[in-house]
Amino acid sequence: MNKVIRHISTAVFGIAVFLFWLILYPHITGFHEQNQLFLFTWDFFVERISVAGGLADYIAEFITQFSYVPYLGEALLALLFVIFQKSIAHLLGREDWYMLSFLAPVLLLIYMCDIYVMLCFLVALIITVQLCALYKKHPGVIWAVAATFFGYWLIGPAAILFALYAAAREMNWKGILLIAVSAMAILVAKWTYMEQYTWMKVVFGVNYYRHLSDIPFMQHIVAAVTILIPVFADSLPKPKTALSVSAAVLIAVGGIYGVKQNYQKDVAEIIAYDQMVRHEDWEGIIKRAEKYQPNSELGSVSVNLALFMSGRGSELPRFKQFGTRGLILPNIRDFISNSSSSEVFWRLGMINESLRYAFDTQESLINNRKSGRWMSRMAECQILNGRYDVAQKYLDILSHSLFYRGWAENARTYIHNEGAIASDPIYAYLQSVRNKEDFLYFYPEMDKMLAILYSQNRNNVMAAWYYQAWTVLKNYDKSNENISTGSAHGN
Repeated sequence: MNKVIRHISTAVFGIAVFLFWLILYPHITGFHEQNQLFLFTWDFFVERISVAGGLADYIAEFITQFSYVPYLGEALLALLFVIFQKSIAHLLGREDWYMLSFLAPVLLLIYMCDIYVMLCFLVALIITVQLCALYKKHPGVIWAVAATFFGYWLIGPAAILFALYAAAREMNWKGILLIAVSAMAILVAKWTYMEQYTWMKVVFGVNYYRHLSDIPFMQHIVAAVTILIPVFADSLPKPKTALSVSAAVLIAVGGIYGVKQNYQKDVAEIIAYDQMVRHEDWEGIIKRAEKYQPNSELGSVSVNLALFMSGRGSELPRFKQFGTRGLILPNIRDFISNSSSSEVFWRLGMINESLRYAFDTQESLINNRKSGRWMSRMAECQILNGRYDVAQKYLDILSHSLFYRGWAENARTYIHNEGAIASDPIYAYLQSVRNKEDFLYFYPEMDKMLAILYSQNRNNVMAAWYYQAWTVLKNYDKSNENISTGSAHGN
């Protein structure tokens, strides 16, 4: 395969990956960004580096933070996939089999249709392939042993792939030594700094997959293909043109089919709705809902909020509804369900409820990270509550980040400054429409709480609209209960 075709094929692949994230999984990069908070502090670095794969995780989070900027996250992901592909091509060293360098990246793209796959896995694979390329050029046993042992600590179990590659190339005592060092690195980690983790996570990676109790089989396939193709590349015969074209077509078609099979459309829509709520793209939400009706309560919460905020509340019947839960969800302690409901509470003036939903969302992040989005919201709520000491702690943390630093420094001006709060149009409005007296929050009586909000301040038209919508959609809830009851009696 000549140089021009190689460059064109890589460029086409990079564009395809960019469009994959931009079209099929819009806003997913922003979703990953809001589920972490990268801090430029020594303590943050030490916390990350204290588990196996910590360096790869640190690099991944550093890159992920740039997804705060629209389209930049998709572009960076595409660039990383291109680097991964080019790294494998360099390790192959076979220009005639250049198309095989796309197989592992395509499989990884299929795997990343699962939103729980973390960028750390891709970063670790790239570093591993680079180590393999270095060993191929300079096969020194001393540095290979060090790279295997410390590589496990720095990039996680992906370092074992390096040991396997070196062992496959040597097929002698050096290979056996590297395999033994890999096993020793795992045992040392489990018996010392990773005692709290299960053997599965110690062996297969802590930060490669967001769920702590599950490792999909697809991860093993991607890892195996990444290392096996370079191992056997030298033994492959020179391919004919027809074979090269056929292999390229097969990888492309297989990739498209794999993505189609693993694409989680409903999940993608929920995340897209929530991220558009975050950026207040109300018209964008409605346009999206017109093409693809919300298929969940969470999506309905986002769409109904957009209808009110865009002044199109009368169009509520046009969109699929899920009863009152499609207006505001009860508190669900996971890392996504409370998102849009917290935004609804914030705009209604139910500050404490917005704070509670935001706090529970952050504390429910599966891998125990913090969130810039929700920490910012909690700081705002505490400022309006007059709990400036708590707000200050949140702002101190945010000030060590890249994209939240400016916001945090501006938010400091409201600390112990009632005049600044009164002069801010958003904060002043929320202070005027919020509840004037404390009461116990009780989700089944949300309509009564909305009525109280409106009766306290007739300018709170949002409370009035949500009260009316709640009253209407209560009939939907009752009809569904009757249907369920009738079905039960029928059985």
